[in-house]
Amino acid sequence: MHSYKLLARDDHDSVIEEIDFECLSIAGALDKAKAMVKAGQADLYQDGAPICSMELVTATGVWLVGEPRRAER
Repeated sequence: MHSYKLLARDDHDSVIEEIDFECLSIAGALDKAKAMVKAGQADLYQDGAPICSMELVTATGVWLVGEPRRAER
């Protein structure tokens, strides 16, 4: 089982919530993440490594999954 961290972001790109959870696979973690996040943007990490960024398209309710964000300095 892997450890995942979901960082929810607001419209100003600030982290507003951190959610830690465990899951067997990245696919399962993405499903869980979509259900847990209340913000319109989020970043998903597996065992501390960035996996992807996510953005909710509010008009359709579909999550766009893309490359991880660049590390903040």
